Amino acid sequence: MTFIRPANRAVLAYVRQYHDEVILCVANLSRAAQATELDLSPWKDRIPQEMLGRTRFPAIGELPYMITLGPYGFYWFQLQERDKSEPVTPRAVPEFETLVVPVNSNWVSLARERSVFERDVLPGFLSRTRWYPEHNPKQIKTTLTSAVPFCDIGDNRPWIAFFETAAQDGPRYVLPMQIEWVRFDRERFNPKALAAVRQGAREGTLLDVATDQIFIGLFLRNLSQDLVVEENNLRLEFKATSRFADYAVKEPERIRAIEQSNSTALVDNQYVAKIYRQLESGISPEIEIGQYLTEVARFGNAPALLGSVELVEDGRRSAVGVLHAYVENQGDGWTVTTGYLDRYIDEQRVLIAGEAPRETQEQTLYLHFIAQIGRRLAELHVALAAAKADDLAPEPIGPAHVEALVSGLKARVERVLQRLADSRDGLREADRPLIDRLMALRVSLLNQLNALLPSGMGGLNIRHHGDFRLGQTLIVKDDIFIIDFDGNPRLPLADKRRKLPAARDVAGLIRSIDLSVTAALSRALTGASEEQDRLTTALQEWRERANATFLSAYREAMTDRRLWPEDRKSWEGLLRYFLLDQAFEDVEYELSHRPEGLHAPLTGLLRILSSTKSEAHA
Repeated sequence: MTFIRPANRAVLAYVRQYHDEVILCVANLSRAAQATELDLSPWKDRIPQEMLGRTRFPAIGELPYMITLGPYGFYWFQLQERDKSEPVTPRAVPEFETLVVPVNSNWVSLARERSVFERDVLPGFLSRTRWYPEHNPKQIKTTLTSAVPFCDIGDNRPWIAFFETAAQDGPRYVLPMQIEWVRFDRERFNPKALAAVRQGAREGTLLDVATDQIFIGLFLRNLSQDLVVEENNLRLEFKATSRFADYAVKEPERIRAIEQSNSTALVDNQYVAKIYRQLESGISPEIEIGQYLTEVARFGNAPALLGSVELVEDGRRSAVGVLHAYVENQGDGWTVTTGYLDRYIDEQRVLIAGEAPRETQEQTLYLHFIAQIGRRLAELHVALAAAKADDLAPEPIGPAHVEALVSGLKARVERVLQRLADSRDGLREADRPLIDRLMALRVSLLNQLNALLPSGMGGLNIRHHGDFRLGQTLIVKDDIFIIDFDGNPRLPLADKRRKLPAARDVAGLIRSIDLSVTAALSRALTGASEEQDRLTTALQEWRERANATFLSAYREAMTDRRLWPEDRKSWEGLLRYFLLDQAFEDVEYELSHRPEGLHAPLTGLLRILSSTKSEAHA
């Protein structure tokens, strides 16, 4: 019996197998219709046949299998082997080039094939990925800059290729590649395939292998040897931490791939291997902080860093990948919160008008989870504040730091307000009243900023998480773990490593709670606008309760008063500063990249300002 862990926690899925007979059971535990994706890769090419109606579903392929279920619905599937004589239904696949690769050549030295690779192969492939930002192949212009083998053994080794785009000062990207000497199949589309390959009489397929079994196996093997691979003045350095010795290195058996801005592989429920897709020159905060928490602080509520691989060129280091210990969990904080709030809204709908909501066991459990986040975040900050190394050690907050913080926020506020004013008439009509309300607060807002952070407030700037939100926590039994210390992906590396007050992480979690409530209300009001006032009030009360629970637990667990002022006015001003800073950052991002998504950050920003104004008159 094998349990499958879909991202949608309302769906239960498991496989029962006896020899070659395989039964897949999928059940929707919710009163609402649900959709989810299942990792069925161990049963690739089998055909699910629904056992009650005998309906055959599409064959299982490389990608996660999409299933939709009605309220409390279920499926039983028999996963049947494909009949060898059964014809494969052809389907339209992208056009693929054929690259001619002589023996002992590398990807940079082949002038003609390199040109075809840059012009005709990469744009089409990148447009189909989740991690590359542009999805129109005609807009993608690439230049292959360098390549280095991923290991020191084998005639057909994986290579790490690095390429740039036409954008000025754009990032370099990372592409692990390897030839599989199996003839390219034009009838069964493999999303990892880049091109067909020919080498004399041999035919093969060039693949992106970032989450491939052989590639991950080599990653583990290289870490066990602290291997260094050199090629054309480039060096790949593999470095394991002391915790890696706790694991027996063996060939991976099962890998579940997660493609987002990076490529992540969950390996045999033992490791989490991440390959960065963007190459940033400098010391990676995920490696730097991970090594400290694992080797020095022995912080127990973050997955242990087991190792890393970095590119070294001209004395500069750039992170290529990291390996962490896998922590068995019940999902991340955002997923758990989303499911909980949907059920909370259902409870509000059945209450009689004027009836006070009852404290349920589920609410108690959720508040315990929120309190645990507060406690573990405080413990993390205390651990980071104890660091001795120069790049990690805390620094006293002086008047110059305060002036830089205030002036930086003022500049962002002025910039965002001006851009909103210039583009107001071209934005969605529903967002214009929010923009007008924000503009009316312009003068008073700029005056408020001066009072938030007194020049002599004292305290410490520390290295911190930098992108702390619900999605960066894992629910582990009755506790939580904190993950992903690589910082805010919108910021350059220097800003990710910047030391700031601990309140920045606290504000990040409060902002995340606020966004989860806004998203829940949006889902609930689809086709049910008459419930808006009632549900808005209920969710506002819940937001305040969750925030208070989180803050109370954080303050209670905070043992270093240099990180969190005892005076209420001081910590409220510090917290409000970072809430405003992050809210304006969200508005600026949506305005630049997704103007149709402005409503949620504008609403959240106005809520923060409304709270500030009401407290000022209290």
